[in-house]
Amino acid sequence: MPIKVPNNLPAIETLTNENVFVMTDTRAMTQDMRPLHILLLNLMPTKIDTETQITRMLSNTPLQVELELLQTATHKPHVTSQEHMLAFYKTFSDVKNEYYDGMIITGAPIELLEFEEVNYWEELCEIMEWSKTHVHSTFHICWGAQAGLYYHYGINKKRLPKKLSGVFKHTLKTKRSMLFRGFDDEFYVPQSRNTTVDEEDIDNTPGITVLSTSEEGGVFCVKSDNDRQIFVTGHTEYDWNTLLKEYVRDKEAGINPEIPANYFPDDDDSKKPVVRWRSSGSLLFSNWLNYFVYQSTPYDIKLIHNEDLAPALRNNSELTVAKFGGSSLATAERIRNAAEVVRQNKARRYVVVSAPGVHDDEKVKITDLLISAHENPDEFDTKMTQARNRFKNLAIGLGSEINIDEIFDKIIEKYKDSRCRDYLISRGEFITAQLMAEQLQYDFVDAAEVIKFDDTGKLLDDATRKNIEKLIKNHKRIVFPGFYGSNETGEVVTFSRGGSDITGAIIASAAKADLYENWTDVPGLLMADPRIVKHPLSVPVIIYKELRELALRGAEVLHEDAVRPVSQCGIPINIKSTLEPEKPGTLIVKNADSYENRLEISSITGKKGYSSILIEREKLNDNPKYRERIQNILDEFNITVESEQLGLDSFSVIVGSESVANCEEELTGRLRSATDADEITISTGIAAIAVVGRNISGEVSVAMKIFEALSSAHVNVRFIDHAPERISVQVGVSESDYQRAIRAIYNAFVVKA
Repeated sequence: MPIKVPNNLPAIETLTNENVFVMTDTRAMTQDMRPLHILLLNLMPTKIDTETQITRMLSNTPLQVELELLQTATHKPHVTSQEHMLAFYKTFSDVKNEYYDGMIITGAPIELLEFEEVNYWEELCEIMEWSKTHVHSTFHICWGAQAGLYYHYGINKKRLPKKLSGVFKHTLKTKRSMLFRGFDDEFYVPQSRNTTVDEEDIDNTPGITVLSTSEEGGVFCVKSDNDRQIFVTGHTEYDWNTLLKEYVRDKEAGINPEIPANYFPDDDDSKKPVVRWRSSGSLLFSNWLNYFVYQSTPYDIKLIHNEDLAPALRNNSELTVAKFGGSSLATAERIRNAAEVVRQNKARRYVVVSAPGVHDDEKVKITDLLISAHENPDEFDTKMTQARNRFKNLAIGLGSEINIDEIFDKIIEKYKDSRCRDYLISRGEFITAQLMAEQLQYDFVDAAEVIKFDDTGKLLDDATRKNIEKLIKNHKRIVFPGFYGSNETGEVVTFSRGGSDITGAIIASAAKADLYENWTDVPGLLMADPRIVKHPLSVPVIIYKELRELALRGAEVLHEDAVRPVSQCGIPINIKSTLEPEKPGTLIVKNADSYENRLEISSITGKKGYSSILIEREKLNDNPKYRERIQNILDEFNITVESEQLGLDSFSVIVGSESVANCEEELTGRLRSATDADEITISTGIAAIAVVGRNISGEVSVAMKIFEALSSAHVNVRFIDHAPERISVQVGVSESDYQRAIRAIYNAFVVKA
């Protein structure tokens, strides 16, 4: 059967001359069958060569294939003409609402860069995340394979002592995989790379398996257990002269490359290379298309999004890290409730706890007591006695056999020797974790043994991850105290407040959990401040970008440091309430396309305490030097701009009121002198309200509802701003209208029962 490609693609002539049956768009319109839709993300600089090679591989099958070409929007190719790219390639925005039976992600000559240094890395991550719900099976090649293993499984590449270049003998780890059906015991594959992935790292990672290796090149092929991700580190698609071209290129560049191994007869680069990989290369792609795409993809291609929903929604997470906040551990009864929550799901094998928080009878957090004891030496004994008694009451209420007095005596003795603040204020978590471990009959592990910092207080990511990975091999179920770790000298070091959330995220990431649960006393993230809106709804699903936007706009949500470790691995966060554990809470994910969304927005938040600086002068914005001068003056006064608006003859910025409170006269004079302004007006008493939602940019009705709601509530809008990420709209109102405006917007989007 033919492969369908766009009309006039340069590969058509080349492949037709090779007797490859290629079908153009025009002829395919007469075919009454559903072809396999394959998307090629071509990251190679030599676009035409690569698209020809891949098309050749896909043509050696009785299946009809329809190929589409994809490029990154954030990186423009320099080797291939823009005419070619515009004629044949799409960008992610063109395809993100489509579904594909298969996708191929090629390599790229950028492997010596860290992944995050690649200028299109964020876009590639977005595409790989999208592929989970819009592509049935994805085939990654060379650097694309390394990028996929890093993004999906957190496995980093490692630099080789020297470049691996040549054609190498490979063998199979298992002969039962359909991907290698029909392969000989030994087969040859071209390799051209400077980095590799460790087989041991893959073996220690659940959900993926090494299928093939070579003695010289290491890991060649890795497959996910669900067959939807294939990672191939070599180039079975290479033409006979691709390695030759690379070799000549490097020689001409003065790199003095080694002769590609096993490529030229007798290693004589004056002789024509010997091709020994073509049949195995064609068979590999044919097997992928047949067994991993054609025979398993749904006939209704749009059903792909249901294939691999997050384990959290299917309620079949095999490994969950559960973190309990201080409000969930404030009393003996609440600790018992938290323990029961853990027992209800065997997947909750690793638990992280905060120190007990406030409650009806307990008005002060344990951590605050310990901070006060450190900061007020005259009250040290009193505060420590209060903390001791509270833990003794908890132990009694739990029927614990832990000797609280003995623990406190040791704490006080060690603190008086060291006067280490972080050691003292972290003892609440230290004791609570022991109480919880006793309740659950889990192992207690002191976080100081595994969470590591350097001497400047910076988290040592690699050392911490390795410690956790080693630990969980020997402990099936663990309770960790949150909030702290230790430096290289063994001295206790704490995270910022809220650090237990960070501890939980780090452990979830290192343990490669399916889900990270964050248990508190509210049933998820609320759509509005409950002090302003009575009984606001909780948000069912939110994406990481929305969460960061909410934090930026003033909402009290998870700290970004508590999100980053799991967001990088694509681990969902589920915020739930120990008081109402049956409620689903809020699920925080990278991509929410697979989740039903009945709400047009995700949340409303805001802050008071802003001022506007309005500078007016005829044709002010015609000359960019004025804006540069304005920014330089604001920088001198340490004034941060929150928002800015341009008019024909005016320039307005929104800034924090505190930053201009004591310098209005001087600031106004400097700005007038720099811009020769006709008028400068500083207005105070402004509040900023942010309406956040991932679909805002695509829904005209959202903006209409916001402004109609404010108009109906007789609220005057002072400024309007649209976030660069296009996931929020920010409006400025008078502080006196702040609460009324939030209630009006909330009521416009939430239909009350």
